Formats: sequence, structure tokens, C-alpha cells
Amino acid sequence: MNNFSHYLQPDSKDCGPTCLRMIAKHYGRSYTLQYLREKSFITRETN
Repeated sequence: MNNFSHYLQPDSKDCGPTCLRMIAKHYGRSYTLQYLREKSFITRETN
């Protein structure tokens, strides 16, 4: 696990995008949290 990138989850709604970001980084890809939020249809508004 020493070579696995870790990112802090800035908000309770960001668990999915943050996990995806860590997994992507492990496989050599780099995405912003905002990009992953948009692709995951995560918004700051509550429904």
C-alpha cells in the first residue's frame, strides 16, 4: 500500500469521486475532483 496515492475527501458527498480519483491515479491516470464530480453527476445541491 506504500505506492497507493491517498486523497482527502473534502466533503461527505465526495466519497465516490475521491475513491475513483485514487484508483485512477494508481493506474496512471490523473483526474481532478471536479471532473469526476461532473462525470458522476455529483452536485453541491441537496435534493
